[in-house]
Parts: sequence; C-alpha cells; structure tokens
Amino acid sequence: MKSEILSMLLDLLEIRSDMHADKSIIVNYVKKTLEEIGFTVTIVGDQSYPALIASRGRGGIAFSGHLDTVPIGDGWTRKQGEIDGDRVYGRGTTDMKGAIASMLFAARDLVDKDIPCTLLLTTDEEERMLGALKLSQFEAVRTAHAIIICEPTNLNVACREKGVFRFRLITRGKAAHSSQCWLGENAILKMHNLLMKLSDLAQVPAGPTDKMTMCFTTIHGGTKDNVVPDRCQTEIDVRFPAPLTLKDIETLIRSRLEGEDYEIETIYGLEPFESDRDSKIVKMLITHLNSTIVDVPYATEAPRYQPSNRSIYICGPGAPSLAHVPDEYVELSALVRMHSALVKLGQELSGNTVQG
Repeated sequence: MKSEILSMLLDLLEIRSDMHADKSIIVNYVKKTLEEIGFTVTIVGDQSYPALIASRGRGGIAFSGHLDTVPIGDGWTRKQGEIDGDRVYGRGTTDMKGAIASMLFAARDLVDKDIPCTLLLTTDEEERMLGALKLSQFEAVRTAHAIIICEPTNLNVACREKGVFRFRLITRGKAAHSSQCWLGENAILKMHNLLMKLSDLAQVPAGPTDKMTMCFTTIHGGTKDNVVPDRCQTEIDVRFPAPLTLKDIETLIRSRLEGEDYEIETIYGLEPFESDRDSKIVKMLITHLNSTIVDVPYATEAPRYQPSNRSIYICGPGAPSLAHVPDEYVELSALVRMHSALVKLGQELSGNTVQG
C-alpha cells in the first residue's frame, strides 16, 4: 500500500493545480482513476473551478478534499516530489494531495468489499469554496453517514474551526508629480492611517488557535516612483472563533475605521464550524489513529456541507503548520495510517445509520 500511495502522490504533485493552472487536468486524472474502480463520477461547476462527486452505492461514508493548492512560491531548498526517508516534499503534499491519495485507495478498498462510498473533491478551496456549495446539493451528501474532511490535523480529529472574513480596503487620492506632492492626495498615506487603526488586531494574541486573528495579506498602491499615488488596495484575512459571527467582525472593522475615507469590499466569508465531540464517529477515529481531539485555526469546506449533513469531521495526515510554506512535506507512514483508518471507518459505518 505504501508504494501505491507514493506513486499516486507523485503523479498528483506533477500536475500543477494552483489558482493559475488548468484545473481540468487534475480533475480528469482523478475522474479516470475513480471510473476505473467502478465509481459513477459527475463534474459540476464552471470550467475554471470544476468540482467532482463520485459515488458507489447509497449511504456509507463520504471523503472530502480539495485538489487545488497555493502557488509553489520561493524559498524552497527541496525539489518538488523529492523523497527523503519517510518524507515526500512538494507543494500540496500536506495540503492536501497526500490525503487525496489515501482517500482514493481507501475508496478502492471499500468498493472491493462492496461497501458504499462517496468522494467530494473541489478545486477552489483555496479561493471561495463555491465548489463544495454545489456538491452539497447532491443526495449522496445528505445521505452519507459521515463526511470526513481530510485536511491536515496530524491525524487528530478536529471538531471546531474558525470562521473567515476576507475583505479588501481601497483608498483613493489624487495623482500629481511627486516633486509637487502638495498638489495631490496620497492614497498610500490614507491606507497607512487605516492599517494603524487595525494594527493591534493584527498582533498575534496569546492562544492564537482560540482567539481572533487578523493578517494583512496583500497591498498594492501607486503607479510610478515619481507620481503621487491615487489608489491603494489592501487585502485582509480575519479568522475568528464562535460565538463571534461574520456580522460581529464587519461591525468591529467599520467601527474602528469610522470617520476615515475608504471603501470596503467583502471577498468572502464563512461562519465558524463545530461538530459533536461526543460522536461515536469521533471515538472511532481516535481509536483507529490513536489520536485526540483538537481545534484548528484554519477553515475547511465543512460549513458549506453542514446545511445538508451535520455529521462532519476533520481529520487528515500532515501538520497544519506545513501548509503553504516552503519545503512542505508529508510523511508516507501518516498517509498509510490515514488510508487504514478510512477503510475501517467505512466498514464500521456500512449498514449503520450512526449520525454525529
């Protein structure tokens, strides 16, 4: 099993799937793989961000994941697909192509045992998670005994995740020659004033997993080094725990910036998610993986599926701290353990109507 998972992971790593890539290539690879083992596959969504649902039988367990990654970026000291002992390096190894390989082989093994199974795979999780919204409308999502989202948790079971409010601030000024800056109005200085009013919220709090965090992620302003900038734009990412809501976060930001001259645009938002820590499914996963219950600071597609099925749990191989960083890697032994746990859970839930 280890060699099979490794081979598939290396195949997946060779297919670029960041925001600038043609997602149909990796979707068609997975589609072909699933059809060859007997799944009925449906692709939904637009051409830029297709989503895939594959089912065999009715009910059973559903495995959820995403095929897209963030860009490779700079600062790597390892090659994409490099193997060093138990580690496989590359963008998406932890987040989350390694887990995808485990899921696909678990699905194959459940089919071999004539156990119903569904896979939910998207290509816009790193963007707006609209693919999961489309998949949530399928009957297979509603009737699944459980949905396991295999995002990286170090094989622990996450029952709570933060919400997301991602937004854009825009300031406008008046262009002028920089030698006569008094004739213009500097949009970058206006943005500086806004960010100063939010800067304390961007400080890392004690216990960051449990508290609200804010990160200034991109900033663009000006057109040339001798022109007073007439526009500046900053994108900001806020993660917040329950009981805070999207409305609470937006109200906080607007109150902080009261009296300033700016525009605000919502990029997208998700409410916090929480599942039942006392669920039998949680206990099964903990037993199979010899793990524990944790909270995670990131967001998954769980809130998108929750209106259709409340029995959703987050559990996957890889350390959350390795996602989106240079020299990202996953341990092959963790992928094998994840595969085994998914097969066992699928067997236990077959013919069982356990709900979270």
